[in-house]
Amino acid sequence: MPWARVALLLYMRVREILFSLVLLACPVVNLSVRGQVATEFQQLVAHLGLDQQVEDLSDVPSFSLPEPNLAYVNLTGVSSLPGNKRSIYNGWIEVYDGAGHYFRKRVRIHGQGGYSIRYPKKNISMKLCEADWSEASTTDVQWGIWVKQDGFHLKAFYTDFSRGIGEICYKMFERLVSDRQPYWSRGGVEGTSRARCIPDGFPCVLYLEGKFHGVYAWQLKKHRKNMNMKKDNALHIHLDGNISDANLFRGKVMWTQFEVRNPRDLYDTKGNAYDGNSPRELIDETSASYYQYNDTEEVRLGKERSAMVKEAVVRLSQYHAELAAMEASGAGEDAIRQRFEECYDLQSLLDYVVFFYFTANGDGSLKNWQWFTYDGVKWMVTPYDMDQCLGLGLYGQVRPSFFPVEWLQSGPFFWIYKYYDKEVRQRWASLRDSGLLSGEPLVDIARDWCRRVGDDNYARERAEWPLSPCYCEAICNPGWQVFDQWEYYTVAPAYSSSATYKAGDFVKLEGRLWQATTTVHGVYPFVRNATPDDLSRLEAWIPARIAFLDKVFGYTPGGVHVSPEIAEEDHRVVGIYTLSGVRLSRPEPGICIYRYADGTSRKVRVK
Repeated sequence: MPWARVALLLYMRVREILFSLVLLACPVVNLSVRGQVATEFQQLVAHLGLDQQVEDLSDVPSFSLPEPNLAYVNLTGVSSLPGNKRSIYNGWIEVYDGAGHYFRKRVRIHGQGGYSIRYPKKNISMKLCEADWSEASTTDVQWGIWVKQDGFHLKAFYTDFSRGIGEICYKMFERLVSDRQPYWSRGGVEGTSRARCIPDGFPCVLYLEGKFHGVYAWQLKKHRKNMNMKKDNALHIHLDGNISDANLFRGKVMWTQFEVRNPRDLYDTKGNAYDGNSPRELIDETSASYYQYNDTEEVRLGKERSAMVKEAVVRLSQYHAELAAMEASGAGEDAIRQRFEECYDLQSLLDYVVFFYFTANGDGSLKNWQWFTYDGVKWMVTPYDMDQCLGLGLYGQVRPSFFPVEWLQSGPFFWIYKYYDKEVRQRWASLRDSGLLSGEPLVDIARDWCRRVGDDNYARERAEWPLSPCYCEAICNPGWQVFDQWEYYTVAPAYSSSATYKAGDFVKLEGRLWQATTTVHGVYPFVRNATPDDLSRLEAWIPARIAFLDKVFGYTPGGVHVSPEIAEEDHRVVGIYTLSGVRLSRPEPGICIYRYADGTSRKVRVK
């Protein structure tokens, strides 16, 4: 065991002993726990000096509280967190907001997340219940400016040092769209609402049966309330899941690959109640089960609603073909743009694509985005589940700020890329000119999250989860080394166990580059893919990414907007390489990699 690890464990053990001695001298907080002996969690809140004048909301079914700076959460009745989405555990949850408010409620929890469910530190989705763990009687909680909800997520962010990268990104995105009208307002919904159409979160410390389990983010769920949607309005449609060209945008609707989250009470083609966990094609008038003589009025209305939703989703799938047909028939750019803007909310697409490039969102063009409409015709998009952003990859690898822009072209972004390049650049320039997209304010969002968690809690987190990729170095197998020449990533071949690699060859695997140091065959490049990470890296990455994209978008800070042509002149070649990474003195016939002064690179066929 490394000495640094031994020292950390000794430090934490001594600290726990001292902490326990302090607790013995502390009065137990006077909370209503139905006669139970005070837990470590309750002793903790007493140790914090907040053992008096605590408001106990355990018997209150609906309440509002300010957003906590740092909350403390204890789950009892469960010895571990569920490892999948199907397993539902019933237990109790105790929450202390750190500011004099406490409640203890029944809770139903299940696993949450796609790939992240494989990590040892689990995410959970939870529903707060009032009686007998029945979702028919739930607790409504409103934190700060959020909408009131009865269910939330606890996000682990196992690969991220801050344990809140998604929440940091949501807060950044909220800043960047603060000059826009709310999405639902643009969609024609009148009135006022706290709906954000994106999640938000605050840090909390989670205990299991009174024992420290880790630093988490308490997060808003993807709920219709946060979209300002009515559950029985067939035009208020919210899609979630694998939404891509293959599954939706290019004419073929793969109903099993995504979920219709709203409206509710829908029916599939067999006449069964629609299940978002196992989605099936929605029913319409062509289905044999659509007209049933014994259907109740409620079922009949649900089927009619399903048919209307299906019509809107199918219409969405046909937009691309319609625009392509206009283009093929010789329609002018103005006509194509006019029709496009009848199909999509242009503002939401411009904001999404700019934020996508800024955060280098590695997983935001297939499943981790939300598509929605308020009229069944014009669609909008917002980001979701941003755990692969700001340089952090899926497996814990960290990419540099100059990582090449992967142009977003799926779905309607095909047309954004083709007809709205000027508007994308203008949106970038307007955000830079206004100061909304500026290094220090955005860095401060990350700093504030880390400050709220605190050094002591981060130390306990590191001791509890020492193999988290952000705490470790990568370990390569013999014959391989990490290859940090990220400019080659877009042209690197994927690793193949059947291939033979010679010294100097490089491959990509699990989101990073690996280089052979000798001839190898059938040897996996690494034992562990990891990169030590901390706040200082993020403090440097954010302003560097902005500076990098200033060049990409032809923007000069201070209000001087450089045309794309002039920007290309600054795109100077500083090196030419073969696909194997050998530097050339001059281009050679075949595929060469051109590396530019701003850190970008591209593959060029030389004749």
